[in-house]
Amino acid sequence: MKTGLYAILTFLMSLGFAGETLYAQEFTAQENGVIPVLYAEETELLGVVCHLAGIGGYDFSEEEGVLPDYLSDVESHFAASKDHKAVRFARKQLYRKGFSYDMPMAFALRLRIKDSHICRKDSLVADYDGYYDRLSRSDETEFISLLEDFYRESSFAEFFDSHRGLYRECEDAMRKVVDNLDIEWYDSFFGPKRDSGFRVYLGLLNGPGNYAVHQKLTDGGEIINAVMGCCDRDEEGRIYYGEVYTMPILVHEFNHSYCNPLNEEIWDSIADKAEAIFNENADFYGSIAYGAPEYLMNEMFVEASVIRYLMTHPIDLTGTGFEDMQSLTERLLEVDEQQKKFVLIRKMVEALGVRESSYDIYPAMRDFMPVLYRMVL
Repeated sequence: MKTGLYAILTFLMSLGFAGETLYAQEFTAQENGVIPVLYAEETELLGVVCHLAGIGGYDFSEEEGVLPDYLSDVESHFAASKDHKAVRFARKQLYRKGFSYDMPMAFALRLRIKDSHICRKDSLVADYDGYYDRLSRSDETEFISLLEDFYRESSFAEFFDSHRGLYRECEDAMRKVVDNLDIEWYDSFFGPKRDSGFRVYLGLLNGPGNYAVHQKLTDGGEIINAVMGCCDRDEEGRIYYGEVYTMPILVHEFNHSYCNPLNEEIWDSIADKAEAIFNENADFYGSIAYGAPEYLMNEMFVEASVIRYLMTHPIDLTGTGFEDMQSLTERLLEVDEQQKKFVLIRKMVEALGVRESSYDIYPAMRDFMPVLYRMVL
């Protein structure tokens, strides 16, 4: 079992409702304040196909954090499907166009599987968040058809059904972490979002990979999704998501749905300086999946906000009380600076602290954004 500082640093450096819990349902608000935790057939189908195709974010090994028993089951059951047209299409046609990491999950969360048929959900805005900048409509249509064929030929439903007990165990284990998340912090820290809801999806094949997927509903609502890997087993072999390393990642992934749009709104005013910072280490940033100035600035803003959350929401690191959080946040800052080259991270954390003490002047983060970048750039 991974515990303490080692675990959270390992995961950070590796680069994020009762009832019918195995199937995604649209919604615009939490039910009684409870965030749904889901292990969904649609996301697992994409995870399996991308794993077989060797696509970045889904090709992790046992040594990299995928449960060995589950990995063995996947590779055994789908051994005859490794050369399926859907797998080849993903590898040869989509991967070279950027279909990796968060994009397969963004794609999966637009789908619904019913009676062995796969279709697009009609409740989502078609091109929200630049979706079709990364996947053409023609490729999307063809891939859905190929996935449906893969679903039937590989007996995917049979595989998924046979692992429902494991998936339910994952949901229950993650539920213990999610229930400790202060969801009200988002409205107070960033400013309220109307008609928005949070969801957590799980993926064993994601290994240490975690992704944010933001969706817009046709009725004006928004869904803020975190797709989480980072699974482990405890000494007794039970599925385990340690709060010490899972909570910061969960906060991080939800933060993206707030931070990215805020950066986009003021991008023209910071683009030149952001590009200069990015170009100092462009090859390195590209190697850790931050291959553009926008991605880098988003990640630094997101991480700085995570640190601010931890400063006011301590985690019981040892099981003996809420101690040593200052050393944890300091070590996280060191990791961000040294391992990720987040050169603005410390200044951002300090600047966001100024906002926290001036809510009367800056009632929403949008009001503070020009000041934030004047202080850090």
